[in-house]
Amino acid sequence: MVKAFPVGGYHRKILRVNLSKEKIQEETLSPELLKEYIGGTGLGIRLLYDEVPRDTGAMSPENRLIFSTGPLTGTLVPGSGTVSVMAKSPLTGFAASAQANGYLGARLKAAGFDAVIIEGRAKKPVYLHIHNGALKILPADFLKNKGAFDVDRILRKRHGENGYERRISVAGIGPAGEHLVRFAAICCDRGHMAASGGLGAVMGAKNLKALVVEGDGPVPIAGERIDAFKQAVSTWRQEAGATAIGKLVHEKGTLGFFTPYHAKGWVPVRNLTTNLLADDDLKEFNWEYIRKDLFQSVPRVCHACTFNHCHTVRVKKGPYKGVIGEEPEYEILAGFGSNWGIHDAGAVTMLNTLNDDLGMDGKEASFLVSMLMEGYEKRLITKDDLDGIPLAWGNVESVSQLLKKISRREGIGELLAEGIVRTAREMGGEFEQMAVYVKQGNAPHIHDSRTRWGTLFTQVISNTASQEGMDMTARANPELGFTEPTSEPTPYLATVQAKTGPKRQFEECLLFCYFQACSLKTMVHTLNVLTGGNYTPESCLEVGRRVINLLRMFNCREGLTIADDSYSPRLGQSPLDGPGQGKSITPAFEEIRRAYYQAMEWDERGIPRAETLKRLNLGFTLSDL
Repeated sequence: MVKAFPVGGYHRKILRVNLSKEKIQEETLSPELLKEYIGGTGLGIRLLYDEVPRDTGAMSPENRLIFSTGPLTGTLVPGSGTVSVMAKSPLTGFAASAQANGYLGARLKAAGFDAVIIEGRAKKPVYLHIHNGALKILPADFLKNKGAFDVDRILRKRHGENGYERRISVAGIGPAGEHLVRFAAICCDRGHMAASGGLGAVMGAKNLKALVVEGDGPVPIAGERIDAFKQAVSTWRQEAGATAIGKLVHEKGTLGFFTPYHAKGWVPVRNLTTNLLADDDLKEFNWEYIRKDLFQSVPRVCHACTFNHCHTVRVKKGPYKGVIGEEPEYEILAGFGSNWGIHDAGAVTMLNTLNDDLGMDGKEASFLVSMLMEGYEKRLITKDDLDGIPLAWGNVESVSQLLKKISRREGIGELLAEGIVRTAREMGGEFEQMAVYVKQGNAPHIHDSRTRWGTLFTQVISNTASQEGMDMTARANPELGFTEPTSEPTPYLATVQAKTGPKRQFEECLLFCYFQACSLKTMVHTLNVLTGGNYTPESCLEVGRRVINLLRMFNCREGLTIADDSYSPRLGQSPLDGPGQGKSITPAFEEIRRAYYQAMEWDERGIPRAETLKRLNLGFTLSDL
């Protein structure tokens, strides 16, 4: 336990906005809260648990939409512009936590706040303008039905920024959020998406179109030890740049993951009906070809980042020549490319730009559309069922039409806007076998995770609508006490998840770009220099355990059972070809899940034991459920 209150890294201020009452108030964060939860997701789930009553509807005015920063946010730490967004999820009814990189977190901290809590529902569309400690609720009728990119452009200009100067950060929703699509996302700074869990729909349900945040205040450093902090950051940068992920992302962007992942059988192809791409198709996804031959690009750096892996691009050739957008990340390249039978990164760029502008989670969109494409191929549905859209594999324009319908709940889009699980159950029959999801409601990250054991299990067991721990299928982490990867589906997988989960959740309390991760020792040292605290690696992992257990308690209170710690039938099947052919987690899954509960000191139902909660200083009993 930290003995002294950390004085650096925080303003100790929360901005609370009640849209129903048009009331704004500033509140003080308690030292005890910051000691035990640090910030980010930790702070978010503590506030969510305390303020959202049991059985509150995700679209209810009583649900909270929480934007929180961490102590590192807005500092020199690489990639520390990140913000964590939390609410009760429209997809599952459990907690949703999503992080967006870019500048929003840094601007919120520069404006003088550690977090913003939004409650209620505005009578008419509004947006929030936060500027150096002050906030205004402003009418947003002029933004109604506009895409997220137009919202960004219009509001920047309205508040005195020409182009993209990075003085202002804008977080907005597109038509999907306004129409309460259950997997609507929040688009930050043109393309940095707080995507998981349908947070954009929560924002839309509050009649809130956007946040505009600007500020120029500093982040406090304990004892004004700026030189010591700079040295700690220098060590952090060196370590992050020396990791395998750091080297790859710096040189190739996340596009560089595609070819090696395909070789391992981890790339989703046609809704996981195969693991293999033809050689000619695979060449279209080679990072070198895309960056050097297909795209004309300009790096678009996030706050304090030296990797410059994000790019704004213009397609130089092919059917989508002239399209301008964000360079697709690996998951989008796979999800809107190979998973839809599309083998043209130019087409993927167009669809990615469209989807971001409409404001939808790419994960849910990918596996929802691929399920329909498989159904169309099997003649389980026809174009008449899809409002005349011929949704064959590789049909780019059909996908474009369908995404637009979903974002506005038009025609077939009314059903599809409910997400994969509800759509599959409504369509019935084989669709329930073809659907790809975890947690009875969330699309997984866009991999073929059937033999990527770490990725699959950490999402199955997750309480946040995303990965809760770290995928260690092909690597180890001696710093956390294990020297072998999780190369097979055995109870060892549970042990590794129980060790990596707390570290990842500690990182999401600090808040920084995942690609910029360094050693736990350096993270803790940097935190102590900044805040003046006396954290240890073990006390920081204890914070991570506390966060996981509080997330779990929230979800159990909202009805989570052991059946929710599961995956769809398709994810339990063995790949029919490729490197993972014949393998599956299913034979060992129940044993692995049981071992994880034991490692986390939970009971056989997956509920934290009373003694576990007491040790973590969580003041609940099982009767609170």
